[in-house]
Amino acid sequence: MAVLPTETSLTWTGGTLFETTSPGGDILQLDMPLAKGGSGHGFSPMTLLLQALAGCMAVTVVQILEKQRSGLTAYRIAIRGERSQVAPSPYTSIEMTHTVQGEKLDRESVERIVELVEEKYCSVAATLPRGLVHHRVVVEQPAAEAVVAAD
Repeated sequence: MAVLPTETSLTWTGGTLFETTSPGGDILQLDMPLAKGGSGHGFSPMTLLLQALAGCMAVTVVQILEKQRSGLTAYRIAIRGERSQVAPSPYTSIEMTHTVQGEKLDRESVERIVELVEEKYCSVAATLPRGLVHHRVVVEQPAAEAVVAAD
């Protein structure tokens, strides 16, 4: 089965601001930060790269956890990229903290899933150099449901 090419377009709307539209009609604005001469009204391309990585990882991790009936109730990724001081300033290190919540989750199992997703399933991770991304997994227990006393 052949993988179809991915196509998109970008339209300049003035200054350093550009827009791109998803197949579903959603509009995303891209811009440079004020510190880099942009207007700061959109996402920077380097921020979008981090968000694409987090999104690619998260979608697949959630799919696997749901297939395992893990009781997942919350999932959040915090991601931080360190960049070179030398132009073109690529990322030199990316740190991802995966915080999951659920009754049947344990850190070791989630760590194995995150590793598997990065190595075998996440196209964005596969596009980046090996060893650039480092993961940390935090498992939180669900908050006990508040008991409401009857009057």
